[in-house]
Amino acid sequence: MVRKLLRIQHLFAQLTGRLRSEEDEFEILSSLHPSPAVCGFPTEEAQLLIAETEVFDRGMYAGPVGWFGGGESDFAVGIRSALVEQELGALIYAGTGIDEGSNPYLEWDELELKTSKECLSVNAYIHRKRLLAIHQVA
Repeated sequence: MVRKLLRIQHLFAQLTGRLRSEEDEFEILSSLHPSPAVCGFPTEEAQLLIAETEVFDRGMYAGPVGWFGGGESDFAVGIRSALVEQELGALIYAGTGIDEGSNPYLEWDELELKTSKECLSVNAYIHRKRLLAIHQVA
């Protein structure tokens, strides 16, 4: 289904089921990652193409985020995130669904839209940290 958010929308699917044993949780999670939305499909071919063409390491981008425990688990794909390091700033992770018919300019606009809220949040976080540091020195 389509999940509409304030500024963007996503294709969304919620999977539920009953496991034969708790040991199956990690196997199922591993089989779902990386998702076609962030890697492409078929997965193995897409991973090879990404490794050959991207000039950077994706780092922690698009990993599963969630928890296991008590016979239950809940995970989502971390498709937009930030790694904030004091004194260094932030790396903001996001992507677009590029395919054969994609317009690079429209994809770039989509990427800027997707990251604009994260940029504001990271800037606010860094600004608060600086204010706290200045206050502690004074």
